[in-house]
Formats: sequence, C-alpha cells, structure tokens
Amino acid sequence: MQTYFQGKTVLITGATGFIGSVLLQTLLTKLPGIGRVYCLYRNTPGLRHPAVEWVRGDIGQPQFGLDDATLDRIQDEVQVIFHLAAYTRWDAGIGEQVLHNTLPVLRCAELAAGCQRLESCVITSSYWATLHLRDTHEFAETVFQDGRAEAELDEILSGRSEARVAEWPNAYSYSKNLAERLLHQRHPDLPIVLARVTSACGAWEFPHRGHSRFDNALPAFLRSIVLGGVRVFPESMKSAVNDAVPVDICVNMLIANAVEQAQGGFAVIHCAAAHRNLPKLGALAELCGEPLDYRASPDDLQAALAQMAAQGHPKAAKLNRLIVDTYRLAMESRYVYLDTQARRPLRWMTERDRELFPIDVDVVDWPALIGAMVQAMKAPPERAAA
Repeated sequence: MQTYFQGKTVLITGATGFIGSVLLQTLLTKLPGIGRVYCLYRNTPGLRHPAVEWVRGDIGQPQFGLDDATLDRIQDEVQVIFHLAAYTRWDAGIGEQVLHNTLPVLRCAELAAGCQRLESCVITSSYWATLHLRDTHEFAETVFQDGRAEAELDEILSGRSEARVAEWPNAYSYSKNLAERLLHQRHPDLPIVLARVTSACGAWEFPHRGHSRFDNALPAFLRSIVLGGVRVFPESMKSAVNDAVPVDICVNMLIANAVEQAQGGFAVIHCAAAHRNLPKLGALAELCGEPLDYRASPDDLQAALAQMAAQGHPKAAKLNRLIVDTYRLAMESRYVYLDTQARRPLRWMTERDRELFPIDVDVVDWPALIGAMVQAMKAPPERAAA
C-alpha cells in the first residue's frame, strides 16, 4: 500500500464530510510518501497540511465548477480519485436529488476519463440504491443494470415525469440507483470502484475508537437513545439487520480497493459488516445501556409514546416518534450485503498493510465499539472533539 501511493497525486471530493475527513486523515497519517492531495471544497476548506491543496469548486456544476486552467492541471496530474461528496437530504424531490446525487457522479467519471495518468477512480454510492428489490435479502456486488437509465434520466430532466421513483423507498435511493446504472452504462471501461457504503458508524481504531459524527445514520439513531430519551421501538427491531461498518474500516476498504482496481475495469464493492459479525439492530440499541420498550403493534407503540408525553416527556416522545418513522425500514428489514469483492485486497496485502489498513470487519468487537461511541456522546464538547 505504501509503495503504491508513494508520490501519487490524489483528488478527493467530500473531504470535509464524515467519511471523507477520515479518508484524508488516513492518507496523510499512514501514507507519508503520498505526493499531492487535491481536495474540492465549496464553502470552507478543512485540514491544513503541506501535501493538501484545497480547490474551490462545486460538484453541482459542469466540470465541478473548476476553471479551465485548474481542470487541466488536475487532469494532467491526478492518478487516483475518491468521489465521496453526496447529498443526503431524504425530503428532497427526485429533480433535486438527480441534480445533487446523480449528475455529480457522471461529472466525476467524465473528469476521470480526461485524466492523462488515471489509475483508479473510487465513487461511493449507498446501499439504499438496491432497495427496489424488495424480496431480496442478500445483495451481490453488482450493478442491477436494465438498460433503461438514459430514458429515465431524460424523463426527469425534461420534467415529463418522475420516472420510476415509486419503486424505491424515497427519491434519494432512486437517484443513487440511477447514478449507478448510468455510470456503468456510460463508462464500463474506466478503472472504477463503485463502493456501496451501508451505514458508516464510529471508528474502530482510527483516529481513535468511537470517533464519530452523530448527525446521520446509525450514530444518530444511537445518539437518540443515549441523549434524546428515545426508548420505544417496534418488536421487529429485535431481529432486524441494518448493515453498518466502522468508518475507518470503510475508508481502508476504499483505499485498498483503489489499489486493487488500478488493474483496470469496473467493479462494485460493499463496505458492510452484516455478512460477517454485525449484531441485530435491537442488540446494537441495547448496547447503549438504556432500558428499551418493545411493542408488538403500531397501536401499542403509539399508546406508549402518548403515555411518555403524558408523564412529562413530550420532547422525548416527539423525537421517539420521528426516529421510528425515519428508521422504520431499518427496523423491519434483514438486508445483508455480500463483501467478496471488497475483500479482494486481502490476497496481496502484507502483514504491515493489514495492521495499518484493516479491512476485515471480523476484528471488530461491536460491544467495545458501541461502548466507545456512547462515551464519546456523553463526553464534554472539548473532549468529544479531541
């Protein structure tokens, strides 16, 4: 790994986000021989480092909003691309989702196709992209291609219809799936790693155990229990599987598979853990150490929330109702994402590589990790930010 990245020039979008910030920190800390890292930003640049050059841009614009001179310089120099920037508002309609999630993926691939020295392009997607397959419980690492994506995109951009959005849980998940199919259809020969990330949770080791941002996905769900007083859940949550992966192991998978894909071709990987050792969602929630109240029917659940409000906890009851509504699919599902492709680098990774960049989720002690996340939530702000 260190040999491969020696002197390499890298481009990252989304470097100020949760996964992106850990990726940047990992590259700079564990790969000291890396050359230059271009980081695209729209508002405020992040981590300062001699190897990092922050470049103002906008993934929502053609050629990422870069002027011609900057674009030429990037395409002359960059060898590895990590596209992590994403739009995660689930309440936006399909038109907005396509503008902010689908089209930027295609722009990234177009930029990559123009890179004279390109070796690998890692583009993150979401497991939500697969959730039109309602009767599937184990998902393979493949693009579920049907050749219809171009026509669907045209329908949406022209305003004629919302195409097939009704087949997915929400417009966000459909926009991700549309991006996957278009990317695969337009750029089958680029050295692309399409990485479906399930739910990035706290770090297992790096930068320290429990490191997280508690504003999205599983970390936000756990925070609602620890700090928000959320206690009442549907009984189905006890057996539900909501795939997740520690953020640092996810990042290591992205880095290792960037090296793997330097051989060329188009690959799909899952940054996931449920196929290995992830506990059920109910067990994860119980690791927070708070008493939980499971209810067998929707009516029982609503009655329990009404009682919570009547007993002087209206804010907790309101948040509880919001959490149950938001995570309802996760509390009822048993989706597992297979990871054979993601583990390919284990064939060639040295002992030192595996020590610095662990990608095997079997090493994770989930009670220890959730315990560290709970401690981080409860820590004073200055300690939590350390």
